[in-house]
Amino acid sequence: MAGLSKYYRKDGAVQQAIAAFWQWFIANEHRFRELEKNDSDQALSFLEELIQHMQPYNPYLKALAGPDNNGNFELIITADGDIALFCKVEDLVNAAPTVSNWVFTAHKPALGFEGISIDLYGLQFTTETTSFYPIVQDNYPDEVSIVITHSAYARDEDDHFQAGGMIYLENGLGEVNTATKIDNYETGPIPAPDQGIEVIPISKLNEYLSWREKEFVEKYESVPAEKPDTFHLLEAEDRDGRKMLLTVNMECRYWDKKPAFSWLLQININFTGDENGFPFEEQLMALQTLEEEIFTLLPEDTTILAGNKTYDNCKNIYFYVSEYKTTAVLLNQYIESKETPYEILFFIRRDKYWRTMEQYFNLPIED
Repeated sequence: MAGLSKYYRKDGAVQQAIAAFWQWFIANEHRFRELEKNDSDQALSFLEELIQHMQPYNPYLKALAGPDNNGNFELIITADGDIALFCKVEDLVNAAPTVSNWVFTAHKPALGFEGISIDLYGLQFTTETTSFYPIVQDNYPDEVSIVITHSAYARDEDDHFQAGGMIYLENGLGEVNTATKIDNYETGPIPAPDQGIEVIPISKLNEYLSWREKEFVEKYESVPAEKPDTFHLLEAEDRDGRKMLLTVNMECRYWDKKPAFSWLLQININFTGDENGFPFEEQLMALQTLEEEIFTLLPEDTTILAGNKTYDNCKNIYFYVSEYKTTAVLLNQYIESKETPYEILFFIRRDKYWRTMEQYFNLPIED
């Protein structure tokens, strides 16, 4: 649900980039207000230019704009569901000046499901055509997985239904709720009566998610201070015989408090390396230093290092954290200010049962 977030070093110019963007907006916003209502091509052109002027601040943010219901215009800055970028959106919007006739909004807002309609590929998503039901798995009881049903669902048009369902969900719940309160979702047909599945009106989805979130928070509000901390060196090969080296916190495997640290923070550090995709000795030391710096940066009580992998000119570092907001702010600040020849990327997503790490738990342990 969240993509890779990549930043180039800005040499301390973050605030200057923010100021430059808003200065451009103040000088040019009249161009959008003066457009004819049906001039969608010019509106799109303006937004593309606006997004270009955001790129010195962050190259991955997007924007939407249009009239609101109060006679003003609204500019929405969005990260398209990328959790690692939410704080960047909020920083930019919080720095917005007061501009007459304009309202500035961080993230796509929740519109509610009542009264909205998403029309895509000739399909209509409304409260009349959609409903939902939860999927409960005994092995993963705290995961929130749902199926959005559509009365006209057809398997041969599955891609269209998935795209429409995603847009409808994000419009109804809002960008942040969709990205942070649901672990998995898909669009599908209405279950047959003999399946014994009760479908729920889509208008009750937000109420259902709030209930699940409250249950989850109460269940894991008390976590032992002692955390998994037993690491093993593992070695594996891909199908082509290329080796990968891993360090895995094997004590995590049977730890029953995993969902308390439900956010996977994956950091990818790219390097040139040798012909086998492994770092040279000097690079190896530099990569280790970067990992140690990041580990020291993150709050000890909210962070668990699950392991790392070196393979194919990339070092992946896996952390699990109990909250994403502070983590994202710290990582953004670190990468923006860090002078290094290595490309550092990171993303944050829900992984309540640490499924990403399961693939490594059964690998042979090196003596």
